[in-house]
Amino acid sequence: MPIANRVAAALHRQRGFTLIEMLTTVAVLAATTTVGVPALSGFVVSNRAATQVNNLIGAMNYARSEAVSGARQVSLCPYTENTAASDAAARYTCATSTTWQRGWVVFRTVVDEAGNPTGAREILRVFGPLASGDSLSANVSTVSYLPTGFLAGTTSPSFALIPQSCGTDQ
Repeated sequence: MPIANRVAAALHRQRGFTLIEMLTTVAVLAATTTVGVPALSGFVVSNRAATQVNNLIGAMNYARSEAVSGARQVSLCPYTENTAASDAAARYTCATSTTWQRGWVVFRTVVDEAGNPTGAREILRVFGPLASGDSLSANVSTVSYLPTGFLAGTTSPSFALIPQSCGTDQ
């Protein structure tokens, strides 16, 4: 048999993997998956919680900025939604509870020409609910900023976000 034919035959026979190589690859893949998937799950929960906290901080910064730039008090509160209402002020009303996971609304009180509150609210922005099962509670039901940028009232707001996957001991 000529040498060229032997080389061609040898190359033809050496395709694919041996059984040992395949089993080693599967074992390494299984070990990596066993270690990596739980860590990835924790990363996803942590990332979702950070996003939700950043949304709340963004809403507070927005409310503060609007209070200073508009020289009027601006507030945010958890809302209850009346889907039958046509305008935003009637659709989103402040909830009296301290649970914020259903979303929150940033608003300012409408004033007349003399600067007196009319009782109406101007909705500036609506922030949607948290991810299903997550809970956000606070020690206040409304956070208000004065035109100076300082918080109105004597109670500093404190929030607690609890992702759905956290147990009571975490």
